[in-house]
Amino acid sequence: MKKSILLILGITSSIFASEFDYGTGTFSMKGGFIGLEGSIDTDVSTVSISNRHNNALGKFFYSYDLTWYKSDTMKQAQKTYNSYASQANNFLVDNGLPNVTIPSMKHELEGLDVNIRLGYDVIHKNQDNYLGTGLIVGISTPWIDDMVNIIKNNKSSGNSGLDLYKKSKTKIKTYKIGPSINFQKSFNKNISFYGLASYAYQTGDIKNSYAKADYSVDGTFQEYNFGLYFTPFTTTSKWGFLTLSPRIYATIGYKYSKWEVDKMSINLTGHDFNSDMMKSLGSKFNMDSSVGYFGVGYSF
Repeated sequence: MKKSILLILGITSSIFASEFDYGTGTFSMKGGFIGLEGSIDTDVSTVSISNRHNNALGKFFYSYDLTWYKSDTMKQAQKTYNSYASQANNFLVDNGLPNVTIPSMKHELEGLDVNIRLGYDVIHKNQDNYLGTGLIVGISTPWIDDMVNIIKNNKSSGNSGLDLYKKSKTKIKTYKIGPSINFQKSFNKNISFYGLASYAYQTGDIKNSYAKADYSVDGTFQEYNFGLYFTPFTTTSKWGFLTLSPRIYATIGYKYSKWEVDKMSINLTGHDFNSDMMKSLGSKFNMDSSVGYFGVGYSF
């Protein structure tokens, strides 16, 4: 009976060990929308719940993170958009059609990224000193609110009202799987340096409500996370075969993540393009974020 209670305590303490992080940084997006060949970026905020490394069954480990992203508005000036429209207009002129003016657009991203890692510590001294390799599996479900300027404020043309935007939503759902590495190295009993790196194959679909676009996409996901771990005090208690080390700790770190897919192009311009035209306008679609964060956590 006593051993069963100790085992339950050990399992529940591992499950409920968590870290809460808040981060701010930069989010960038390139391609995917007609005219968006150059990169646009904006500020982004993140909130995460994570467990970077927890051993179970000896040297086997698991980790997880759930991150909510929310960006400010990304804007691209109409003039800049049209400077990237030369390929489209050359195609249209060659086919006896008039030039196309690409309207200005705004985008805002929001969504959830969930990752689970399972692996084995090839080096394990203690919970503050280890090197583990494993597998990452995850799902990402962001969406992008799109706003396209269809009437530009122009007093000389008699339009003295506000700019008029049409709205649409681009929904993304992807799944990923690939290798991952976790490590931590202590400088002393209070301060450690930790890191995490993952590279994964990612597949899923992208849908846009206005253009009625529905893409199946394949690409790659990569993430790098490094930081300092600080705990003001540590204690160790042994209950039979079970060892508990309750602690409250703080972290400060930097995380970079990037998702890249093959050619795609969503048409929000209001112009009708044939399939060959859309293919010629397609470009790699990239999203990446660079975030500095701080967090607090607890473990047993």
